[in-house]
Amino acid sequence: MRADGALAMLDRWGRAALPGSVLLFFVLLTLAPLRAPYLSDALPLLPVLVVFQFSLATPERLPGPLLLAMGVLLDLLLGGPGAPVGVSALGFVLIRAAVVANRRYLVGVPFLFQWVGFCILCWGFVVLVWAFTALWTWTPIDPVPAMMQYAVVIVVYPLLAPLLARVRARDPLNVPDASRGTARPGETTS
Repeated sequence: MRADGALAMLDRWGRAALPGSVLLFFVLLTLAPLRAPYLSDALPLLPVLVVFQFSLATPERLPGPLLLAMGVLLDLLLGGPGAPVGVSALGFVLIRAAVVANRRYLVGVPFLFQWVGFCILCWGFVVLVWAFTALWTWTPIDPVPAMMQYAVVIVVYPLLAPLLARVRARDPLNVPDASRGTARPGETTS
C-alpha cells in the first residue's frame, strides 16, 4: 500500500513537471548546432509549438511564471546585446491565453483545424517578436528570416505535434469537458 502511494505521488509530480521540462528542452534545443539546412532556422519557434500543444490539453500545467521564465531564458539565449528581453515571454503568455480562450474550437477537432489555429497564433508570435525587436533597436529589420522560420515551423508542425500530443498528459478522448458524456458510472445508453 505504501509503495502504491509513493508511485502515485511520483506520477503526479512527473505529470506536473512534464510540460515545463519539455518546454525547457525545446528552449535549450534552440542553441543546438544542427546541420540540417532549414531545421536549424526553425529552432527559435519550436518552443511556441510546445506552448501551443500543452495549452490544448493541460493549460493549468503551464502557469504564467513558468512561461515568463522560459520566454526570458529564450530571449537571453537567442538575443544579442540590445535585443529586447521578455518579448518571447509575452508571446508565450498570449499564445496560452488565446488557446485557453478558444479551447472549445481547438480540442476535439480534426488535426487540420488545430494546424490552422497554430499557424494563426505562430504568425502573431512572429510579427510580435519582429515588431518589438525593430522598435527596440530602432533599426529596420529584414522580415525574410522571420518568415523563413515561420514557414519551416509550419512544415515541421505535422511531424512534432503528434509526438507532443502523445507525450502530454492524457485528456480522455482529447475532447473538451462540455462535450463529454454525462452518464454516471454504471449507466448505459440505449
